[in-house]
Amino acid sequence: MPPFARYTIGIAVPFLSVIPTVPLLGRLDISLFGVPLALLWLFCCIPLASACLAICWFGHDRDLPDEHIDTDYDTGAAP
Repeated sequence: MPPFARYTIGIAVPFLSVIPTVPLLGRLDISLFGVPLALLWLFCCIPLASACLAICWFGHDRDLPDEHIDTDYDTGAAP
């Protein structure tokens, strides 16, 4: 998976699904079972963000062995 696609799926889609849409949906007086539409949208964005991160992981990091990851987990610092 190219880096642009990973950043778009992993960062842009979750960001754009929450930040610009919640204020716009909050202005509407639509509710389902007494729950405002903006709150329902936020609950739907939680699995969406998880799915986007899973797509990035399955498309890039899944086949990479642990020995090839350049992070030192003992110190918490990247090389």
